[in-house]
Amino acid sequence: MELGKAIKLVRTASGRRQGEVAESLGITSNYLSLVENGKREPSVSFLKRLGANLGVPVGFFFLWEESETTTTSKNMDQLRDLLAQLEAMYVFAKRGKNTGKRTSV
Repeated sequence: MELGKAIKLVRTASGRRQGEVAESLGITSNYLSLVENGKREPSVSFLKRLGANLGVPVGFFFLWEESETTTTSKNMDQLRDLLAQLEAMYVFAKRGKNTGKRTSV
């Protein structure tokens, strides 16, 4: 998965709209769209601000990078699956907390 797609995945998993995130970062939603669609390469400082804004470490955006070796690829697939499950648990727990409802995880 490309960096832009990973950014979009994390943003949408956190329940945030593109315009909302862009405004909080002081950028245009058009620029964020270009990044998410792989038409612009974001700077490291941008990724740091974005990660802080979405509540994830910068390295999280790179977990979906393609690896070259089969063993490494298999291990990365397992790690991605685990992180996707953890992210889903976090999002559901956070939503339950925000609405006052308890969510079992």
